[in-house]
Amino acid sequence: MTLGVRLSEGRFALLLVLPALLAIFAVVMLPLLYSLWLSFTDVNVLRTSGPALELFGVRVPLFRWVGLQNYVGIFDDPLYWSSLWRTLYFVGAFVLEATLVGLGMALILNERFAGRPLLRSLLLIPWSLSRVVVGLLWIGILDFEFGAFNGLLYNLHLVDGSIAFFKDGFSALNVLVSVYAWNQAPFAALLFLAGMQSISVDVYSAAEVDGAGYWQRFGYLTLPALRPILFLVTVLATVNAFLMLDLIYVLTMGGPAHDTTTVAWLGFQTAFTFFKFGPGT
Repeated sequence: MTLGVRLSEGRFALLLVLPALLAIFAVVMLPLLYSLWLSFTDVNVLRTSGPALELFGVRVPLFRWVGLQNYVGIFDDPLYWSSLWRTLYFVGAFVLEATLVGLGMALILNERFAGRPLLRSLLLIPWSLSRVVVGLLWIGILDFEFGAFNGLLYNLHLVDGSIAFFKDGFSALNVLVSVYAWNQAPFAALLFLAGMQSISVDVYSAAEVDGAGYWQRFGYLTLPALRPILFLVTVLATVNAFLMLDLIYVLTMGGPAHDTTTVAWLGFQTAFTFFKFGPGT
């Protein structure tokens, strides 16, 4: 193959992927760069002073470059630091819970039993629901007066009265962790199950012949084969946990008393409640 042919093939390949690259740049890179630039500015649509434009009788404040002032203000804000530690706790607890629950479900669904195809199909339901629907569903389940879970505990004589799951901040934060894990653990289970299905049955048969028990096979065969998937699940769960916003909006609104306010919720509230888009980004 000549050099000219290789160059023409390279240009043709670039031409094929160019629309996708442009779409990624427009959807991902441009908003990211705009948010980065916005973080160095000060714009508040509620501000009545400073430079502005008059458009159809509406006063539109202009962006004002403030450099690192927004970052300095964040580091001096005690609410930011408390929300940061709360976010780290939320991320760690969610990643651990979603990973362990997902792995447990995958181990169960990897066994042969009646109704396994049906259970695999039902596994997709929590993951397929939008998080707004998930939040509304769990509000109904955990409601103080009419919640199904409180009713179940009371009818089983396990409690004397209703439990206010969202009254205490730490309890509300752990409810958020568990509800989000309920929503996301099925995705982790699907990834783990796909990894388990790729392991040869002959390997397990040989280990069983050699006298290896269930947990020995799990520790020496299954778990090492799942390391790449475990890494992928951990990374995806960490990123999703840092970005999680909608469940907080539906379930707690950051309360009580900012006890479920994460960095993502603090940024959202700063930008879209107080209209301070610079610090909010």
